[in-house]
Amino acid sequence: MSEEEQQLPAGLIGFQDELARIREAIAAFESGEKLDIAIIAEPFAGRTTFLNAIEQIATRKTVKLSFSSVITDRNEISFPPGAGEIVLCDNCHFLYRRTIGGFKHLDEFLTAVVTSEHLVITTWNVYSWRYLKEVCAIDKFFPITIRLPQFSAAALKELILSDYAENELEFEDDSTPEEKRIITRQPISFTVRNKILAIPFFHIDFARIKAMFSRKEGTKKTEDIIFEKIGRIAGGNPGVAKLLWEKSLQYPVIKPSFVKECPLKVELDYHESFLLSLILSMDALTEPELYEISDESEVETMLHRLLRQRLIVEEHGYYKLDPEALSCIVSALKKTGVIW
Repeated sequence: MSEEEQQLPAGLIGFQDELARIREAIAAFESGEKLDIAIIAEPFAGRTTFLNAIEQIATRKTVKLSFSSVITDRNEISFPPGAGEIVLCDNCHFLYRRTIGGFKHLDEFLTAVVTSEHLVITTWNVYSWRYLKEVCAIDKFFPITIRLPQFSAAALKELILSDYAENELEFEDDSTPEEKRIITRQPISFTVRNKILAIPFFHIDFARIKAMFSRKEGTKKTEDIIFEKIGRIAGGNPGVAKLLWEKSLQYPVIKPSFVKECPLKVELDYHESFLLSLILSMDALTEPELYEISDESEVETMLHRLLRQRLIVEEHGYYKLDPEALSCIVSALKKTGVIW
């Protein structure tokens, strides 16, 4: 393939290695080998952006199925007739529910994937994918699995600054010794049997340690300090990082102190943890869906508690994660064992 053909699609930053694997799979399909693909990532980490980029580089006709809520109608997952096309399916975690009979549409979809003569490229929430991998070995249906990576501070810098002209922004260094700590303590609390337990969570800034040993700490640019801080707080998640940037920028000025650490104190009992894990793994659920899946009688009360803690938001009847709380939520739920 020529160098020109290998260029990244317009507007795409990052994912070069992952896109190269997609190109290889499409080339194999052109040669008669069908290798269906699952793309998995955290919420806000660029699944849809990446799928749109695939649509731009596809060498065959593409058909796109985008799911935005739990699927209830078989007609929503119909593949086009014939053969030889590329079918792009976004947010496939909406194909199942964790209930009795809740896997019907997923089973039909997977049957369509393996029997179709189209190349099928899908995206999944990583926490749903891990669950489905355990309960139904979903990975066996997709010969190629691509996990979208966390962005480095340099990649986040390129992504965010692509929206601005050169020298449009002013980066001012107001770093304090407190902000330059190598180890920071961020306690996480949760409730077990009506008792609040606090577990200390320590974050180690390995990038700063590396810089100290390489003796480059004194030469680091202010903008690099800022994007390293954003990347650490966002956990390398590009969607969360962009939101954090937007909240921190006091146009045209940005300082390290403008970028705030996650202030949330997560306090959850097991039932609330499970409810929150459902929202985490599905991206968006309604209150009736949460009632049905969780089989809990106090869903409304628990949702209000999660809203008060600013862990979730409600939009048009759907409950979704607050992007700023993602890293705090994942850390807390992993400690309680409801996700892995």
